[in-house]
Amino acid sequence: MAKPRHSLSELEAFVLGLIWQFGPCSPYDVRVHMKRSPSTQWSASAGAIYPLVAKLQRQGLIAAQAKAKNPRGRRAYRTTPAGAAALRTWIGPPLAKEAISVTYDPLRTRARFLAALTPAKRKAWIKNAAAALDDVERLVTVWHKTYATSGPFVRLLTRNAELELAARRQWIKEAAKLLT
Repeated sequence: MAKPRHSLSELEAFVLGLIWQFGPCSPYDVRVHMKRSPSTQWSASAGAIYPLVAKLQRQGLIAAQAKAKNPRGRRAYRTTPAGAAALRTWIGPPLAKEAISVTYDPLRTRARFLAALTPAKRKAWIKNAAAALDDVERLVTVWHKTYATSGPFVRLLTRNAELELAARRQWIKEAAKLLT
């Protein structure tokens, strides 16, 4: 019997959503999808995903397909009605407080401590950050081309990434002026 669940963590709900979106699918499929993402928000490690999938199954939010294993020995999972309901609750409305916040940005976190670097190192940091954003933009483009046929919501994800990258580029320009 499934244990009652009050709320899902962001990672639990995200993985549940991927299983709903791509299911039936295996934890390996979820990991591959997350590894290909231009976002580094969550770990796609086996140590993070496999126990999480087992937890979602124990809670009755996902279930193994009738044909429990594919030729490679991987279990394929699908969302249960309770899982779909939990996903809809997580999506909202209402929106949870943690859904409305400043975007996760490890670059910004590091910038907080730029005073620890020499002026030359700070200048190099700015140049490196700008180049790294170019790399992320290329990843977003590849991501969009790969998943563009998945539906209109992929375009929304891509557009959000484009706008976020533009804002980060502007922020880097302002940081460069401030630090020179």
